[in-house]
Amino acid sequence: MYLFIAIIFIAELIIACTVINFIVKADRAVRKYNECVKVFNPLAMMCLQYVRCMVSAFSKSFGEFVVFVKKKQEQVIYKAIVIIAIYSFLFLFKIKSDKASKIYRLVGAIRDIAIDFAV
Repeated sequence: MYLFIAIIFIAELIIACTVINFIVKADRAVRKYNECVKVFNPLAMMCLQYVRCMVSAFSKSFGEFVVFVKKKQEQVIYKAIVIIAIYSFLFLFKIKSDKASKIYRLVGAIRDIAIDFAV
């Protein structure tokens, strides 16, 4: 009877030692990974701040790009209207006789000046 109790007690000690050994190994692994996380955490925070800065810069530049495109669109429409008006006047003046050739040259010079200032 005492031998049976002794065998059970030794078996329980072996099982307890094995469980404690696994717990110690798991604790070491958790500490190792915890150190890796501590080292990686500032780097991850810096990367996140960099990404946040890039996103805000992209957002700002995209807004400026939209404003630039709208401004260029307005300039193109204005230039097209001016050119159409000037060429229609040139066409009307060219139909006239030689007296209108001086006016034609004058309107051509005005057109060149208007195009230079429209840019």
